[in-house]
Amino acid sequence: MKTSIAISALAALLPAVFAQSTTPFSAIAARSASPIHLQSINAAGGKFWVAGRATDSYCPEAEIANCPAGTSTVFAGGDDTLSLDVEVPAGQLVYIAPDGSMSFTQAHSANIPAGSIETGWTHSEGPSFGFLSWANGLVACPVAGEGYQIFGQLEGVSLSSDCLGFDMLTSNTTGVGAWEYI
Repeated sequence: MKTSIAISALAALLPAVFAQSTTPFSAIAARSASPIHLQSINAAGGKFWVAGRATDSYCPEAEIANCPAGTSTVFAGGDDTLSLDVEVPAGQLVYIAPDGSMSFTQAHSANIPAGSIETGWTHSEGPSFGFLSWANGLVACPVAGEGYQIFGQLEGVSLSSDCLGFDMLTSNTTGVGAWEYI
C-alpha cells in the first residue's frame, strides 16, 4: 500500500519536474561602447556567436513547405538547463564545452563531450525584457573574420584578455526558430 502511494505521488510530480518554459526567446548582447552591444546571439557551427556569424540552420527537403525561417536563434528553457527551440525530434541541448565554448548538440543526438556542463542557466523575465545568464558568467572573444565567439568562464580555462564580459538580454518570440541549427 505504501509503495503504491509513493509511486502515485512521484508520478504526480514528474510533469512539473520535466516541464520547460513554454515561451521561446531570442537574445542579444549588452555591453555598452563595444562592437557586440545590442547584437543578436547566433547559433552556427555547433557554437554561439555575436557580431559576426549569422544563424545557420537546416530544413530537410520533405519539410521545406512547413519549416520555420531559421534566420534567428531561438532558445527555450533557462531553468537550470537550456535548449534551442527547434522542430527536430529530441531537440538540441545547449551546454558549456570543456574548452569553455557555449555549444549545442547536433540534431538527433544528445551526445556532448565528456566534462561538458549542461546546467547553470537562468532565464528571468523583466517588465521590458528578460535576462539569460550562466552560473560562472559569459564572455565574447574575438575570432578573426568570425566576429565574437561566446564562452562560459571556467576555472582552469584561460581566455584572451580581449574577451568582453556581457549581459544577455532576451525577448519573447512566437513560433519555433528552426527545424534544426547546424
